[in-house]
Amino acid sequence: MKRLILTVLFWAVCVASASAQLVVNPTHVEFTVSADHAVNLPDGSAAVTRYEIRFYASGATQPQQASDLGKPTPDGTGKASVDIASVIIAFPVSPSTQYTAKVAAIGIAGEGVSAAASNPFARVAPPAAPANVTLVRQ
Repeated sequence: MKRLILTVLFWAVCVASASAQLVVNPTHVEFTVSADHAVNLPDGSAAVTRYEIRFYASGATQPQQASDLGKPTPDGTGKASVDIASVIIAFPVSPSTQYTAKVAAIGIAGEGVSAAASNPFARVAPPAAPANVTLVRQ
């Protein structure tokens, strides 16, 4: 019985860690659009006017940076994919810090923010360049 419990716990940890893989220098954000994405208000304006991605240091409650994603067209399954390479390039590089992100649907009546944070990611800069390069004959 004890072995069965340990086996179940092992596989649960494996599945959990596989779904939360750390991504280094992500380039795209993928999300399921708001249920109100295509809804129009009585005056004809859109219920969702845009989306915003918010970056958090892991465990933080306040975002470190937010960037406009516009209002992307979802695919047939209701998912949108947005290139964030230009947005995230300005994001601080701290290889020892893991970050997460949330997406907010924003409209005239306010905003709805994703309840769950994204998988963790890290920003890593290229390594420092070698210095004092000299060619010699030995």
